[in-house]
Amino acid sequence: MKKVSSKQVMMYVVLLGILLLVGVYFLVYKSYTDQAATIETSNVVLNRRVAELKEYYDNMEGYNAEIELMQAEIRNVLGQFPPDVLEEDMIVLALDTMKNAAVEYTNINIGDREALRNIPAETVQAAGMEELNLELVFVERKGVYVNDTVYQSLKECINTINNSDNRLAITNIAYSRNDDTGELTGTIQVSFYTIIGTGREYEPQNLADYTSGLSELFGAVHRAEE
Repeated sequence: MKKVSSKQVMMYVVLLGILLLVGVYFLVYKSYTDQAATIETSNVVLNRRVAELKEYYDNMEGYNAEIELMQAEIRNVLGQFPPDVLEEDMIVLALDTMKNAAVEYTNINIGDREALRNIPAETVQAAGMEELNLELVFVERKGVYVNDTVYQSLKECINTINNSDNRLAITNIAYSRNDDTGELTGTIQVSFYTIIGTGREYEPQNLADYTSGLSELFGAVHRAEE
């Protein structure tokens, strides 16, 4: 067996130490370095996110005030629309016009409800308003009022409709003149708008001030002089 001097032993020890250091570097230090680089990159993202959250926190009072204003505006808009429109609402509009104008209705065609647009329940709930948690559906219901009248009364009739408390709009007017009598015969189409899903209850019409009976609505009326 070949003899090994103490000097050679020391060289082996030093070499082994170097190999161990290199191994430690690749197996441990390099791994830690890679992890540190990954963490540092993550920290950049986290620090940016923390800065954003801090900005939100610092301005929380202002944000809450803006949210409250937004919620108040939502309530204001929704409050302008009734939760439903029934047949009696559309008939009462005709009775109101008869109070202010000489109009003789021969027919009132009441249409079905038609959904115009909806807001999903998830979007509604995101507004953070306790009373709103259902889907909101904007609905249109049309009424076609067939009548005989005269020009001045027609203007008064249109004015009454436009001043109605209901959420509505005149969407079409079509009349023809009877040359023998000077009267106008035609239709006024009115669209009533409602929002379903607000949680509010429908308020029935108060008919105490209206004379009941079909003859009062579809019977003959005394025309005002032109």
